[in-house]
Amino acid sequence: MAVTQEITHLENSAVRLTFTYNNEDLRAKYSGVVNGIAKDLRINGFRKGKAPVSVLERKLGKALQEDVLNTIIANTVNDAIKDEGFPKEAVPLPYSEPQVEGEPKLDLSGDFVFSVKYDAAPRFTVDRWEGFEVEVETAEVTDADVESELDIIRERNAIVMDKEDGAAAEKGDVVTVAYSELYEDGGEITSSKRESFTFTLGSARNFFRFDDEITGMKSGETRDFQKSYPADFDEPELAGKTKRLRVKLTAVKRRELPDDDELAQDVDEKFNTIADLRQNIRKSLEEALETSLHKTKIDRIIEKIVEQDPPPVPESMLSMEMFASVDQGAAILNMRDEEKRLFVRNVMENEELKLKTRKKIQAALVREKLINQLNIEVSDDELDKKYQDIAEKSGRTLEAVKEAYRTDGKINEYLTDGIKQERLNELLLEKNTIKAGKKVSFVDIFPKNT
Repeated sequence: MAVTQEITHLENSAVRLTFTYNNEDLRAKYSGVVNGIAKDLRINGFRKGKAPVSVLERKLGKALQEDVLNTIIANTVNDAIKDEGFPKEAVPLPYSEPQVEGEPKLDLSGDFVFSVKYDAAPRFTVDRWEGFEVEVETAEVTDADVESELDIIRERNAIVMDKEDGAAAEKGDVVTVAYSELYEDGGEITSSKRESFTFTLGSARNFFRFDDEITGMKSGETRDFQKSYPADFDEPELAGKTKRLRVKLTAVKRRELPDDDELAQDVDEKFNTIADLRQNIRKSLEEALETSLHKTKIDRIIEKIVEQDPPPVPESMLSMEMFASVDQGAAILNMRDEEKRLFVRNVMENEELKLKTRKKIQAALVREKLINQLNIEVSDDELDKKYQDIAEKSGRTLEAVKEAYRTDGKINEYLTDGIKQERLNELLLEKNTIKAGKKVSFVDIFPKNT
């Protein structure tokens, strides 16, 4: 059976796929679909599947026409896309379902033409990737940075103990609360109720940021209050609003910090003194800083490449990437369904986030395109060296590492893709110029949560 198809590439990597059935082929396709439907139908006066097409048409009328139309369209599109000869550059993205354009009508007296539209993988080339100059900040690890990290380790290894009865909650204490929003008449909004929520007082690690309002409370005490939020508050659903809240303090605990040498030994028995731990912290921070600055160099070069000729980003790709990030964030925050819906809606409409996500996708597209354009492949020697490095760092045998990175006898694509990215990074640094920028602090590179 012959059906002609026409592929039209549209803006932003969208594709229109148009099919044309001549009248003879349409009638044959129609009969085939109707006969397939008839096999499962029982019509009064006929054995199952034996009713003539004319009877089915008279009995089912418009419903049959719509069923046949939808089946013809779906089968035609699927058969075309799955055909080995279908152009790879026109295959729909996995998350872009072909959508029928307009309202095609099935008329057996003439030809049948319909179109579907969907997003395909972006088509572009990278015309220039070398000869750029980028500026990257410089930084170093100071004694203050080491002490700051040491303070975090102290807090992490602190012993949490109940405060004495009647002691007031102070900043730095670990508190457990139950809270809810209130109506104007003081009644609780049940859907907002939260039990046994624990955080460090003064850390602002609670949705309503009521640290100041509950400081000084004692275990078992309940406090009602109003809290107003500025228009630029970082939680969009609270920005510019005033909330009535009820908070009950159910537990107050204090932290007791360990002695220095004891702390070092608690962290790892290989450390005998606090000096050993400090030395290890400095080494770790310096490695982290080197890794971060290396990544920044690559990212800046990629940004330059993207700026000269931005690759198209299909809307479905943008939406999918944004939703994945938002959904993950909502899961981490353990949001209730109502909170999650509001959070997702607000974030998906955020133009700043859309721009940031678009740039992230463009950078990934450029990386993938360059690896293909430059024919970067992974040799057996490179793969063996990577296996050896992983084995040495993880303390596993070489054979155990090789086995772990093989599935059904094939090398894990994640590993080979990583090696290709490393090769690309080396080429980018070799063929472009990195200029030292202004000196910044370690905290500028790795901001602390306050």
